[in-house]
Amino acid sequence: MSVQRAIAAVLLFACVLTAVPAVRVAANGAASTRNIILGIGAATYLILQHNRKVHQRYAEDAQRQAALEQQRNDLNAAYTAERRAYEEEVAVNATLRREISYQHQVVTQQRHELTSLNVHDNFVAANDARTRSGTQPVALVSYGWGDL
Repeated sequence: MSVQRAIAAVLLFACVLTAVPAVRVAANGAASTRNIILGIGAATYLILQHNRKVHQRYAEDAQRQAALEQQRNDLNAAYTAERRAYEEEVAVNATLRREISYQHQVVTQQRHELTSLNVHDNFVAANDARTRSGTQPVALVSYGWGDL
């Protein structure tokens, strides 16, 4: 980069020297041709530098756009993956709810069976005890009529 700046400075200096002559010199064909060639060279160099900068900016903009597109694609992919994981989690939760409901039904049924077995066993034991003692069974539940 510094070599290019040095060349640009030399060309600019040459243009300034040829544009403003210190001494009035008789114009001849060689000097005018040299001035024209130096002017064209300086203009060409400046145009090339300008075009290089413009194309460099275009490349930076294209790179920035590509990076943004990649980021957007990454975000879309992440969103899709998270959504899929959420849907799978919902399905797992539904399965677990069905399993818990089934287990609750089984536990309720087993409690009912256990209660009926305990009542039956207690009733049989009480009847056995009463028949041995010769007394009749008495209601164990009060219906609000007082004590009998």
